[in-house]
Amino acid sequence: MSQSPPALILGSTSRYRRELLARLRVPFDVVSPDVDETPLPGETPQALACRLALACLLYTSDAADE
Repeated sequence: MSQSPPALILGSTSRYRRELLARLRVPFDVVSPDVDETPLPGETPQALACRLALACLLYTSDAADE
């Protein structure tokens, strides 16, 4: 019988987020996204947050497919 993969992937290196998920006792994997978080010139905080969220999502999604 093969073991099914975790249903949840944490795309963050945040220790706090990892601890919160561990408290739920739900299996999860951690992927450390290699994303440059430097704001682009003139980028608003909202645009930065959206760009980083999308970049982390894409990086995590690619890592999950491997």
